[in-house]
Amino acid sequence: MTTFEWISMLLAPVTGVASWLAATRLRQNRTIREMQQTIFNLVEENKRVYAELTEARKEIVGLSAQVAQLTLENAELKQLIENL
Repeated sequence: MTTFEWISMLLAPVTGVASWLAATRLRQNRTIREMQQTIFNLVEENKRVYAELTEARKEIVGLSAQVAQLTLENAELKQLIENL
C-alpha cells in the first residue's frame, strides 16, 4: 500500500471521531447554556416573589397596627357604655 492509501484509510475514522467529539462538546455547551438560562429565570422569579412577600408583610404589619388601634377604641367605647 502506498502512503496515500494509508492516509486515506486513517483519515475517515479520525475525522469521524473528531466530528463526534465536536458534536458532543456542542451539545454539552448548549445544555449548560440552557441550565444557566433556567437558573437566571428562577432567580428573577424569586426576586419578584420575594418583593411581593415583603410588600405583603408590610401590609400585614400595617393591618395589625390598625386592628390593635381598633381594639383599644372598642375597649374604650365598651367602658363608656358600661359607665352610662
